Amino acid sequence: MRSPTITHLTTVFQRAADEASRSLSVWLSRPTTITVKQVAALPLEQAVVMLGAGDTPLCLCAMHIRGALSGVLALAVSDASGLALADLLLGRSIGSSTEWGELERSAAAETTNIIGCAYLNAMTAEPDVAGSRVAMPSPPWFVRDFPEAVMEALLLTCEASGNAVFLTRTVFEIQHTAIQCSLIFVPQAGADAGQAAAGTAPS
Repeated sequence: MRSPTITHLTTVFQRAADEASRSLSVWLSRPTTITVKQVAALPLEQAVVMLGAGDTPLCLCAMHIRGALSGVLALAVSDASGLALADLLLGRSIGSSTEWGELERSAAAETTNIIGCAYLNAMTAEPDVAGSRVAMPSPPWFVRDFPEAVMEALLLTCEASGNAVFLTRTVFEIQHTAIQCSLIFVPQAGADAGQAAAGTAPS
Protein backbone atom coordinates (compact mmCIF):
# COMPACT_ATOMS: atom_id res chain seq x y z
CA MET A 1 0.00 0.00 0.00
CA ARG A 2 1.28 3.46 -0.87
CA SER A 3 2.01 5.98 1.87
CA PRO A 4 -0.95 8.38 1.85
CA THR A 5 -0.90 12.15 1.88
CA ILE A 6 -2.89 14.19 4.38
CA THR A 7 -5.07 15.32 1.46
CA HIS A 8 -5.85 11.70 0.62
CA LEU A 9 -6.53 10.90 4.27
CA THR A 10 -8.88 13.85 4.60
CA THR A 11 -10.87 12.62 1.59
CA VAL A 12 -11.14 9.11 3.03
CA PHE A 13 -12.05 10.39 6.49
CA GLN A 14 -14.73 12.71 5.13
CA ARG A 15 -16.30 9.85 3.18
CA ALA A 16 -16.45 7.90 6.41
CA ALA A 17 -17.88 10.90 8.25
CA ASP A 18 -20.63 11.19 5.64
CA GLU A 19 -21.60 7.54 6.19
CA ALA A 20 -21.51 7.98 9.97
CA SER A 21 -23.70 11.09 9.63
CA ARG A 22 -26.34 9.09 7.78
CA SER A 23 -26.21 6.28 10.34
CA LEU A 24 -26.50 8.64 13.31
CA SER A 25 -29.36 10.54 11.63
CA VAL A 26 -31.28 7.27 11.34
CA TRP A 27 -30.46 6.23 14.91
CA LEU A 28 -31.41 9.61 16.41
CA SER A 29 -34.28 10.40 14.01
CA ARG A 30 -32.77 13.89 13.79
CA PRO A 31 -30.50 15.62 11.25
CA THR A 32 -26.90 14.87 12.23
CA THR A 33 -23.71 15.95 10.48
CA ILE A 34 -20.10 15.00 11.20
CA THR A 35 -17.50 17.25 9.59
CA VAL A 36 -13.74 16.75 9.41
CA LYS A 37 -11.91 20.02 10.08
CA GLN A 38 -8.30 18.83 10.20
CA VAL A 39 -6.29 15.63 9.84
CA ALA A 40 -2.77 15.33 11.26
CA ALA A 41 -0.15 12.65 11.89
CA LEU A 42 1.51 13.61 15.17
CA PRO A 43 4.07 12.30 17.68
CA LEU A 44 2.44 11.19 20.92
CA GLU A 45 3.66 14.23 22.87
CA GLN A 46 2.17 16.68 20.39
CA ALA A 47 -1.11 14.75 20.19
CA VAL A 48 -1.45 14.97 23.98
CA VAL A 49 -0.98 18.77 23.85
CA MET A 50 -3.58 19.13 21.10
CA LEU A 51 -6.11 17.06 23.06
CA GLY A 52 -6.19 19.46 26.01
CA ALA A 53 -4.47 20.93 29.04
CA GLY A 54 -2.67 18.46 31.26
CA ASP A 55 -4.79 19.25 34.34
CA THR A 56 -8.15 18.97 32.53
CA PRO A 57 -9.77 15.50 32.32
CA LEU A 58 -10.24 13.96 28.88
CA CYS A 59 -13.02 11.48 28.13
CA LEU A 60 -12.31 8.80 25.59
CA CYS A 61 -14.45 6.03 24.13
CA ALA A 62 -12.37 3.55 22.14
CA MET A 63 -12.62 0.33 20.16
CA HIS A 64 -9.99 -2.15 19.04
CA ILE A 65 -9.70 -2.95 15.34
CA ARG A 66 -8.16 -6.25 14.33
CA GLY A 67 -7.65 -7.40 10.77
CA ALA A 68 -6.05 -5.89 7.68
CA LEU A 69 -5.31 -2.77 9.73
CA SER A 70 -4.96 -3.17 13.49
CA GLY A 71 -4.95 -0.60 16.25
CA VAL A 72 -7.34 1.47 18.35
CA LEU A 73 -9.90 3.97 17.09
CA ALA A 74 -11.14 6.45 19.71
CA LEU A 75 -13.52 9.37 20.16
CA ALA A 76 -12.02 11.97 22.52
CA VAL A 77 -13.91 14.87 24.13
CA SER A 78 -13.66 17.21 27.09
CA ASP A 79 -16.12 16.72 29.95
CA ALA A 80 -18.22 19.70 28.84
CA SER A 81 -18.35 18.68 25.16
CA GLY A 82 -18.89 15.01 25.95
CA LEU A 83 -21.77 15.61 28.36
CA ALA A 84 -23.35 18.10 25.92
CA LEU A 85 -23.08 15.46 23.18
CA ALA A 86 -24.65 12.88 25.51
CA ASP A 87 -27.56 15.26 26.17
CA LEU A 88 -28.12 15.73 22.44
CA LEU A 89 -27.94 12.00 21.82
CA LEU A 90 -30.40 11.31 24.64
CA GLY A 91 -32.81 14.04 23.50
CA ARG A 92 -32.27 16.19 26.59
CA SER A 93 -31.51 19.89 27.03
CA ILE A 94 -27.79 20.65 27.09
CA GLY A 95 -26.72 20.92 30.73
CA SER A 96 -28.96 18.10 31.92
CA SER A 97 -26.00 15.72 32.26
CA THR A 98 -23.58 16.72 35.01
CA GLU A 99 -21.56 13.50 35.34
CA TRP A 100 -20.72 10.37 33.39
CA GLY A 101 -23.42 7.99 34.56
CA GLU A 102 -24.47 4.74 32.91
CA LEU A 103 -26.75 6.46 30.36
CA GLU A 104 -24.10 8.99 29.34
CA ARG A 105 -21.42 6.33 28.93
CA SER A 106 -23.83 4.12 26.99
CA ALA A 107 -24.63 6.99 24.60
CA ALA A 108 -20.91 7.62 24.03
CA ALA A 109 -20.27 3.91 23.44
CA GLU A 110 -23.10 3.55 20.93
CA THR A 111 -21.95 6.66 19.07
CA THR A 112 -18.39 5.31 18.91
CA ASN A 113 -19.70 1.98 17.66
CA ILE A 114 -21.69 3.62 14.83
CA ILE A 115 -18.83 5.92 13.87
CA GLY A 116 -16.26 3.13 14.07
CA CYS A 117 -18.26 0.82 11.79
CA ALA A 118 -18.73 3.65 9.28
CA TYR A 119 -15.00 4.35 9.25
CA LEU A 120 -14.20 0.67 8.83
CA ASN A 121 -16.56 0.52 5.84
CA ALA A 122 -14.78 3.49 4.27
CA MET A 123 -11.40 2.01 5.13
CA THR A 124 -12.04 -1.39 3.56
CA ALA A 125 -13.51 0.29 0.45
CA GLU A 126 -10.07 1.72 -0.35
CA PRO A 127 -8.55 0.03 -3.45
CA ASP A 128 -5.36 -0.85 -1.55
CA VAL A 129 -7.29 -2.48 1.29
CA ALA A 130 -10.23 -4.09 -0.52
CA GLY A 131 -9.94 -7.86 -0.62
CA SER A 132 -7.63 -8.04 2.40
CA ARG A 133 -8.62 -9.39 5.78
CA VAL A 134 -11.75 -7.80 7.21
CA ALA A 135 -11.13 -5.33 10.04
CA MET A 136 -13.22 -6.45 13.01
CA PRO A 137 -14.05 -3.95 15.80
CA SER A 138 -14.37 -4.78 19.49
CA PRO A 139 -17.14 -3.41 21.74
CA PRO A 140 -16.29 0.20 22.74
CA TRP A 141 -14.83 0.96 26.17
CA PHE A 142 -14.83 4.23 28.13
CA VAL A 143 -12.06 5.92 30.12
CA ARG A 144 -11.75 9.35 31.79
CA ASP A 145 -8.43 10.70 33.01
CA PHE A 146 -5.87 13.41 32.27
CA PRO A 147 -4.79 13.53 28.57
CA GLU A 148 -1.31 12.06 29.09
CA ALA A 149 -2.66 9.15 31.16
CA VAL A 150 -5.45 8.49 28.65
CA MET A 151 -3.02 8.39 25.72
CA GLU A 152 -0.59 6.14 27.61
CA ALA A 153 -3.43 3.72 28.36
CA LEU A 154 -4.45 3.81 24.70
CA LEU A 155 -0.92 2.97 23.58
CA LEU A 156 -0.64 0.11 26.06
CA THR A 157 -3.95 -1.48 25.10
CA CYS A 158 -2.95 -1.81 21.45
CA GLU A 159 0.77 -2.45 21.95
CA ALA A 160 1.38 0.65 19.86
CA SER A 161 4.20 0.70 17.36
CA GLY A 162 5.49 4.07 18.59
CA ASN A 163 4.85 5.66 15.21
CA ALA A 164 2.56 8.60 14.55
CA VAL A 165 -0.81 9.00 16.22
CA PHE A 166 -3.42 10.00 13.63
CA LEU A 167 -5.74 12.71 14.93
CA THR A 168 -8.70 14.47 13.34
CA ARG A 169 -10.45 17.59 14.54
CA THR A 170 -14.13 16.79 14.11
CA VAL A 171 -17.43 18.60 14.62
CA PHE A 172 -20.74 16.91 15.44
CA GLU A 173 -23.81 18.94 14.55
CA ILE A 174 -27.16 17.67 15.82
CA GLN A 175 -30.16 19.84 15.07
CA HIS A 176 -27.89 22.85 14.46
CA THR A 177 -25.97 22.45 17.74
CA ALA A 178 -22.23 21.91 17.17
CA ILE A 179 -19.96 19.85 19.46
CA GLN A 180 -16.17 19.78 19.08
CA CYS A 181 -14.34 16.46 19.44
CA SER A 182 -11.35 14.52 18.14
CA LEU A 183 -11.02 11.12 16.55
CA ILE A 184 -7.78 9.23 17.08
CA PHE A 185 -6.26 6.17 15.45
CA VAL A 186 -3.23 4.48 17.01
CA PRO A 187 -1.63 1.74 14.84
CA GLN A 188 -0.77 -1.52 16.57
CA ALA A 189 2.85 -2.66 16.82
CA GLY A 190 3.95 -4.39 13.65
CA ALA A 191 1.65 -2.34 11.41
CA ASP A 192 3.14 0.08 8.92
CA ALA A 193 2.10 3.57 10.05
CA GLY A 194 1.54 4.83 6.54
CA GLN A 195 -0.47 1.75 5.66
CA ALA A 196 -2.57 2.07 8.79
CA ALA A 197 -3.30 5.69 8.06
CA ALA A 198 -4.46 5.02 4.53
CA GLY A 199 -7.02 2.55 5.70
CA THR A 200 -7.88 4.14 8.99
CA ALA A 201 -10.65 6.37 7.99
CA PRO A 202 -11.54 7.68 11.42
CA SER A 203 -13.55 10.79 10.86
